Amino acid sequence: MFSPIGKRSLVCSASSLHNNNFNNFDKTLMKLQETDNMNEGVLQTLAQRLGVTAPVTHRKAEELVRLLEVQGGSQLALTTSAQTVICLDLAASATGTTFDKKLAVKLAGLTRPQYVALSQTAAQRLNLSPKVTVTDLCRAHSVTAASQLAQQVLALYEEQNCSKEVDLGLPAYPTAAVHAACSILKVKVDKQRLYESSRSKRKVYQKLVEVMMTLAKSLHSQQASKSGSGKRSRTLMELVEENLSHSSEKRKRTDHMEEVSADDDFEEWKRKILIAATTPQ
Repeated sequence: MFSPIGKRSLVCSASSLHNNNFNNFDKTLMKLQETDNMNEGVLQTLAQRLGVTAPVTHRKAEELVRLLEVQGGSQLALTTSAQTVICLDLAASATGTTFDKKLAVKLAGLTRPQYVALSQTAAQRLNLSPKVTVTDLCRAHSVTAASQLAQQVLALYEEQNCSKEVDLGLPAYPTAAVHAACSILKVKVDKQRLYESSRSKRKVYQKLVEVMMTLAKSLHSQQASKSGSGKRSRTLMELVEENLSHSSEKRKRTDHMEEVSADDDFEEWKRKILIAATTPQ
């Protein structure tokens, strides 16, 4: 049994604990709100520096920043600026917005290899699969003339590597195919900017481009030989009509010559008669 004083003390302690819990919760909530406000301010500033003005990209980047914090973004040991820049990059890719990779690396305070590797890790944690197609790349880089050959190169690569575990959904494959097609067709393209679309390491990308180049050369030479020998042969009817036309023209020339010859004979005969008539016997 508790004495009245003990009961009041217990109630006061419970009330105090309850109030402390609410105070702690309020403090945590305020801290989260302050963090969100700070992140939003950083995002707005960095987006402005990077020239990312599309509202849809801003909203996507804010979503990714929050999601990355939940998915263990702190384990990546990234600064707030670096994390925000990477989320802006991923949001730009998801919404089809142009993005200045060179400036992004500088603002993130990372080297290019570090930036590429951490971007890939962040994309994996966010369960993002950047599905990049040849058509999208050609449109983004204004090289639509290379689209058809690039698609053929990628299809042939997939056919030759069907027995291997190759994930053609990774952006490195279509990017390398576009790179190879542009080189073979001599279509001008910013190769550095194109490489940045691959989201892969430089050595891996270069080896992939070499393979794609071999395929592109083979396909292009085959197409060139087909177009060279692809002149339409004339049909039998066309040959007959052409022969009849030549024969008709030849006949007309012959008849004309015969008419001219007959006229010449008549004039010669008339001349001889006149000479004979005027000659004294």
